[in-house]
Amino acid sequence: MMERYREALEIKSDDEWKAIEPRVTKVMDARREVGFGGAGFFGRGGAGGRRGGGDGGTGAGGTGAGGGGDQGGRPRGFGGEPNPDAEALQKAIEAKVSNDEIKTKLAKYRESRKTKEANLTKAQDDLRKVLNVRQEASAVLMGLLQ
Repeated sequence: MMERYREALEIKSDDEWKAIEPRVTKVMDARREVGFGGAGFFGRGGAGGRRGGGDGGTGAGGTGAGGGGDQGGRPRGFGGEPNPDAEALQKAIEAKVSNDEIKTKLAKYRESRKTKEANLTKAQDDLRKVLNVRQEASAVLMGLLQ
């Protein structure tokens, strides 16, 4: 995949790629943490029976790449580790706990999502700094940048 990014960004020089590659990796890792919109629960066929998730087909992940899936019943981001805050919220919903407890867990989950989204934005900004305009446009089309 990294070779595809290098080719699409038209990077010929190894020195230039050495400056860009770690930033591409950080963006990819941050996107995985965010979970492409947090569709983790839907991959199990619950919440309306929707399957998959992904990022709406607008970049890496694309078609059929689930946003979560059932890996031992644990909500996951796209290819990432289970989110403990999402797990706690899901368990609270399934256990039909009080609305106050659900509100608390929902607030914690939202806060963790905000942090992950901020990390993604920072990683994208860092990548954008080392790209020329043509490369930036390609990165947007590939889903690395917004």
